[in-house]
Amino acid sequence: MGNIARRSPVKLKQDEDTANNEKKDDGNSIQNIIDVENIEDTMSLEKYNMRSSSKYEEEDIDIQVVNELATMKDDISLPCFTLRVFLTGIALACLSSSVYQLMVFKPVGIPLTNTFMLMIAYVFCTAWAKYLPSGGWLNPGPFNIKEHTCIYVIVSAANTSAYATHILSSQNLYYHNAPGPAGSILLLLATQMVGYGIAGQLRHFLVYPANMIWPTSLPTVSLLRTLNNNMDEDGTDMISSRWRTRFFFIVFAVTFVYEFIPQYMMPILGGISIVCLVKTNSVWIQRLFGGLSVNEGLGILQLSFDWNYLSNLNPLVLPLWVQLNIYSGIAILWVLAPTLYYFDVWHAQSFPFLSNSIFQLLPNGTSVVYPQHRVLGSNNALNQTALEEVGRPHFSTIVAVQYVFINFAVTASIMHIALFHGNDIWQGFRSSLQSLLSKVKSNRPVSNDYDQDSHQDPHMRMMAFYPEVPASWYYFVYFGGIGLNIAVAYMNSSQLPWWGVVLAILMSTVLSLPLNMITAITGSGFGLNVLAEMICGFVLPGLPVANMYFKTLGYNTLSQAGTMASDLKIGHYLKVPPKAIFLNQMLGTCIGCIFNYIVNHSIVNSQRDILLDPTGNNIWNGATPQTINSAAITWGAIGPMNMFGPGSNYYIVLWAFLIGFLLPVPCWLLHRYYPKTKFFRHVNTPMILVGLTIVPGAATSWITVSFIIVLVSQYYIKRHHRAWFVKYNYLISTALDSGTSLMVFIIAMSLYGGASGKSYHFPSWWGNRTDLKYIDYCCATCK
Repeated sequence: MGNIARRSPVKLKQDEDTANNEKKDDGNSIQNIIDVENIEDTMSLEKYNMRSSSKYEEEDIDIQVVNELATMKDDISLPCFTLRVFLTGIALACLSSSVYQLMVFKPVGIPLTNTFMLMIAYVFCTAWAKYLPSGGWLNPGPFNIKEHTCIYVIVSAANTSAYATHILSSQNLYYHNAPGPAGSILLLLATQMVGYGIAGQLRHFLVYPANMIWPTSLPTVSLLRTLNNNMDEDGTDMISSRWRTRFFFIVFAVTFVYEFIPQYMMPILGGISIVCLVKTNSVWIQRLFGGLSVNEGLGILQLSFDWNYLSNLNPLVLPLWVQLNIYSGIAILWVLAPTLYYFDVWHAQSFPFLSNSIFQLLPNGTSVVYPQHRVLGSNNALNQTALEEVGRPHFSTIVAVQYVFINFAVTASIMHIALFHGNDIWQGFRSSLQSLLSKVKSNRPVSNDYDQDSHQDPHMRMMAFYPEVPASWYYFVYFGGIGLNIAVAYMNSSQLPWWGVVLAILMSTVLSLPLNMITAITGSGFGLNVLAEMICGFVLPGLPVANMYFKTLGYNTLSQAGTMASDLKIGHYLKVPPKAIFLNQMLGTCIGCIFNYIVNHSIVNSQRDILLDPTGNNIWNGATPQTINSAAITWGAIGPMNMFGPGSNYYIVLWAFLIGFLLPVPCWLLHRYYPKTKFFRHVNTPMILVGLTIVPGAATSWITVSFIIVLVSQYYIKRHHRAWFVKYNYLISTALDSGTSLMVFIIAMSLYGGASGKSYHFPSWWGNRTDLKYIDYCCATCK
């Protein structure tokens, strides 16, 4: 961090206080507290809010909520990376990454959530601080919020199944020359970390601006503050803070107990369709009003009372304007999907209404699952003669339209960011360039100064005290990651040439800014998995393994960049030094990769035959590697030209990339000509497209009740009871998520055979009709 940033008003005030009090106070005195709530800073904060309000009222509400939710005081003397953080973080990272990878191969895979890991860390570290001898490196004092945040960063980086493990399992199961231990671990590390270098280059745009809220990080911020605050921001007593902690555990416990009912005893609570109960013999009623099962139907007016479903779109978290855009897309889908099917667009009635499979269209107008083994040779290369005999693969019409919408979304996201935020991005680039040139001319060290405008943001002014992560660290990770990925591609016989690695990472780098910025603002967005598969299919046709590697580098790199930026923002909100966030992220990633590999290698080699079986058994299931391999065959071997090229039904899928650039333009023009009309400002084309792509591949019973929750939380409570909203809304969301996920995990492991392989089903009754195809009685008496 540069000298300008380090001499911010907050730092100047701290220096003055230190000079006046150094003879009277020790190292733990008030001089170590940075507080923006003095008169000067409060005036600045009010000016900042007024400035924001004058521009965009709706965004200002969200920013003010963040300012009230995040830490507005900072004790710079608090340690953040201690022995208990190191040991607890590593232990929980080992546990969570192992369980997560194990769940990939389970019929019902429910990993341990980050919030549950935070609760374990809180109990363990609080006991450490209370019972071990106080003082020194062993026990530096009470467990604090910065330590807890560092544990969260370690765990969140590890608590995943690294995307490249799908490559390893697929290569091992379906191809020759599977990678060895060294190549496997290096692949995981290289693909997980290269995105962090991108995030560092873009932190001026994805982390520093106040409107880059990262909404999905707010429940974590709320939980961390609740568990670790001894007093409120206004200095009042501990009663309110202790009550919020007690409130969290009450909601968590009630949710945990309640979820036993919809998850085991009465699963119909996940989706009650009154229409289906009244008319049980209509397939069209099922398609329109069913939605409890995946790909059952559109879920119109279905009522869900199970948070495992209702949490699908984070109704308590995402801002109102974001959710209204998404639900607008869902409403369009409710009309579009049955219309396309009714009019038999692209032979819609020859295929299931909703399905993710690819099909062979038979001469009699029916279809079967596409026999891809008949068109592939022994080396998994395409047999063009066999393809002509069998025919090109077909999608169900809704899947084909979904590909159109996904391709719309990629380019529409780029154009939306360019139109609505392009000026801010350009000003940021120009400011950074001017700062760099001025430092070079004056022989000052090059660093990452914040621009003057950023000092209006109170969080930026407080974070100005902490040295930034040097840009050279991020560049080392980025270019080192590229070099390592090239080496691994050849080491693992991936068929992906060096220029393919560079192309995939370059694509992800260029698109990280617009696509991750959409996520930072809205909390939702699109990845590059389909685009990456398609591009590789064009430039490297007939190479399925290369397609898997290219897809991983294109998709996962962008995703990891967003993960790093989100964690940096959490550290920003809770005033944790950026270097601590960076190092803990690296530590968690290394641990996660190692344990992902160990568990993945063990299961793939010991359960090989079961994982190759399309149905698996009640203990193990190979659906994930099967899906990855099928996609590699579809896009890499058969190729996009055969799927979407000239002469195919789906040629518009390719044109969708160009059309997507045009979609945000009308509302932007209307916003320019009618700036006082808020509606045009808040129309977000990428979010509408999110709503249009919720099916197939998902249950839909949550839509109606979730929308009601959105209106109550994000509209009524947020606007009319904001103090309550700030204190409890995100806390409730975290408690509901934690209680639900823990109960689902326990039931899956103990009652549904996840651990022993033996299932214990609840007796069949009206609320648990497991003998029916759909438990919600949709099409229960269909012939």
